[in-house]
Amino acid sequence: MKKLASTVLVSALGFVTSGALAADTTVVGFDGGDNGGFSGNAIFEATGGNPGGAARHITDLFFNDLRTGGLGEPANTNFLGDFSGFTNIEFSFDIKTNMLDDFIGNPIARPVGIMLIDRDVQGPSGPSGIFIEMGIVGEAFTPDWTTLSVAIEDPTATDLPPGWIGFGDEDPNTFEPILPAGASFASVLASVDEFRITGAVPGFFFTNAFWDVQIDNISVTVPAPATGMLLATGLLAMRRRRG
Repeated sequence: MKKLASTVLVSALGFVTSGALAADTTVVGFDGGDNGGFSGNAIFEATGGNPGGAARHITDLFFNDLRTGGLGEPANTNFLGDFSGFTNIEFSFDIKTNMLDDFIGNPIARPVGIMLIDRDVQGPSGPSGIFIEMGIVGEAFTPDWTTLSVAIEDPTATDLPPGWIGFGDEDPNTFEPILPAGASFASVLASVDEFRITGAVPGFFFTNAFWDVQIDNISVTVPAPATGMLLATGLLAMRRRRG
């Protein structure tokens, strides 16, 4: 993992957080074709990114999927763990559509977002998790490199913020996906086992399509410990890492 910059100024007492995560920004840039701890239905190329390498979905797919922390798969721990001790967490990635067509060659569009999964709380439909749509993929929407991002202001909120979908169970009346009993927005963010960039919107079904879509610069920013987590007055300049 290559550091782009690293400067930390703290008092002698320093600071602690509620989990293993620290105030930082991590960027996975797939440089040299490295997978950066991700897997999924993409190939990792050394060129063609923004800049450097990129993950490229180039085949017949139902939806794009890049993940880290899957069972028995690579894990980039900067995207996993306990986020509850922080505020204004931001996830982002760059995306570019070279082609996205239906089975007869017509351009189409598909949603894309991030999914966070907690395997500690299981529901009838599988592990508990949350998803938010961040944008639309398609030649008319992302023909050039486009940055999509989402911020989580309060990871300790019990209820789902607007736009977020919970899954792991389904409503018996509407059959829409919901969080299972014992799970909440906060419980998922306190124990993230798997992180995904995906078009698999919970509760929706997609037909196959022909993809040539690239993703680069997957990042997570953990700006600062939540109020009360500092032990002494100090200054912190976040580190930005690429790898």
